[in-house]
Amino acid sequence: MNVATGERTGADAASSAEPAAVTLQGITKRFPGVKGADPVVAVDDIDLRIRDGEFFSLLGPSGCGKTTTLRMIAGFEYPTAGSVRIFGDEVGLEPPNRRPVNTVFQSYALFPHMTVEDNIAFGLQMKKVEGAEAKRRVAEVIELVQLQGRETRKPKQLSGGQQQRVALARALVNHPKVLLLDEPLGALDLKLRQAMQVELKQLQERVGITFVYVTHDQEEALTMSDRIAVMDGGKLLQVGTPEEIYARPRTRFVADFIGDTNLLRATAVDEEHARLPDGTTIRVAHEVPAGTELTVAIRPEHVGLRRADSERDLSLDALHGEVTMLSFLGNAILYEVTGDSGDPPTRIRIRQGNAPGIEHFDVGDRVRVRWAPSSATVLED
Repeated sequence: MNVATGERTGADAASSAEPAAVTLQGITKRFPGVKGADPVVAVDDIDLRIRDGEFFSLLGPSGCGKTTTLRMIAGFEYPTAGSVRIFGDEVGLEPPNRRPVNTVFQSYALFPHMTVEDNIAFGLQMKKVEGAEAKRRVAEVIELVQLQGRETRKPKQLSGGQQQRVALARALVNHPKVLLLDEPLGALDLKLRQAMQVELKQLQERVGITFVYVTHDQEEALTMSDRIAVMDGGKLLQVGTPEEIYARPRTRFVADFIGDTNLLRATAVDEEHARLPDGTTIRVAHEVPAGTELTVAIRPEHVGLRRADSERDLSLDALHGEVTMLSFLGNAILYEVTGDSGDPPTRIRIRQGNAPGIEHFDVGDRVRVRWAPSSATVLED
């Protein structure tokens, strides 16, 4: 199995019966440098296989290469090297109108002088679909995106969420095999964006086609995706389900970018143990020689707090220290505990529920931090 992409290789790949909607092989995109400078590598030799019918997200910070990757699938950019296949057909040098895909942009790009119905029908006119068939397909997608009764309105008479639905309907009316979405919810306010996340996922499940979704928002990707590809610096760092990406990040960047996490320095003792700077030995599986420096990731919600003099649980690892910070988060409290020794001392964040019966701590309290060994992940870098 490919470590970065999570895809099968060799005999495993041959035994996979899952069809690939999009296959990228060795895709690289370089842009010319400014005033004779070296070319800029936007996408750096990535391999990716997107399955038929899945909601797949390209996730990463601005400038990581995710939008350029999407544009190469769409045909708005041509790869410098590598292969783009859609359902097995090579399309890397085909123009956008020759590819079985449609794209939804953040800006919506609706025609302000046209009605909802005319905006949706525009793509059908370009493909010479007219008459009763065009009316049937327009009515079908209007019902799909729940815009019945608004057919004769202009875009300025619609809310942001309704305009986004028009853009989706216009993309779906041509029956694309793959729908590409470039940060389509970015212009919406928080509550509407969260509501549209649910609607968009439900829409994808109803139409049953592949969605390839670009976002820099971790919550969006975790909420909607069947699988996620995390990118940085033009490289593909990890591909997996939301649960895999969150619970078992492979690199420091993935661990830090997806949610909140503790990144602890440690030194390998043997294949099942490592030692923190203060001398605390923790249990964590790894495959490096004794003495190797490690980075261990532990999510704050997987860590618990007890008074320093409370009964010890030998099944859990523990770090002794002092509460040095706390933040009230409503249904939870975020604590920071600083270890007793080490250079620098270990600091670890703990997210603990704020409900009746759960013990609270104050700055200055002496505590023992505890976590299950299975909650600790050794990062590759």
